[in-house]
Amino acid sequence: MQYNLEKPALVKKGAIGLKAIEKWKRKTYLKNKFNNVLINVEHYKSEKDLQMSKAKIKQVRFNDYINNLHNGWYIADCCLENLDISKDILEDLFNDNRPEEAAYHSLFLGKDTKSGCHLHVDQDFVIHQIVGNKIVYLLDFEQLEPRSLFSRYNNFSKKNFFTLDEAKYKITRVELEPGDMLFIPPWTWHAVENVGYSIAVTKAFDRNKDYLNEKRFKKLKTRNKLQKIIDFFSNLY
Repeated sequence: MQYNLEKPALVKKGAIGLKAIEKWKRKTYLKNKFNNVLINVEHYKSEKDLQMSKAKIKQVRFNDYINNLHNGWYIADCCLENLDISKDILEDLFNDNRPEEAAYHSLFLGKDTKSGCHLHVDQDFVIHQIVGNKIVYLLDFEQLEPRSLFSRYNNFSKKNFFTLDEAKYKITRVELEPGDMLFIPPWTWHAVENVGYSIAVTKAFDRNKDYLNEKRFKKLKTRNKLQKIIDFFSNLY
């Protein structure tokens, strides 16, 4: 598979060699390897909040979460490298389809959950579907506007994707099954819907930011610069 692609790309069964595909089916295995760590979970009060990723973050024990799955709670964008878990978890995700190391691995685990429409700026993302099914909806950068830079979720769309008039937008719908891989370049809007109990891990890979010099990404380049300034001053306090 080639990377630094200009468009999203689906590789059916591209991740089938991952040990996680078989091992993570067993909740007992996950509970053992995650060491019952405290983990950040997104909590949603309503379906609308879920669709817009408007969440309160709560810390719960991993075992409590996985024993009591329901669609108002979601482990989303959880960096595995930041957790005190067994090294077996990351080893389960080794895949020689892309030899260089990922910058980090993000866990997405939930039941009938959604992620609001968002994009990334600095990195390529490769979704590896591990357990269950997921639907990913993709839109070109020009079709939506991001929220205010000063918003907590400033890389998310102003509009609720799940209430859009689909006739007015060009939307690509991709269904992921265990073992599938989906490559998403950083400027692509995407919303996600988990079908039942679903686990995926996204591997993030640094991309050359020269693409931001393209005229169509002028707004994104400006946002990227401003974000770095905000992050700099935030780290002073």
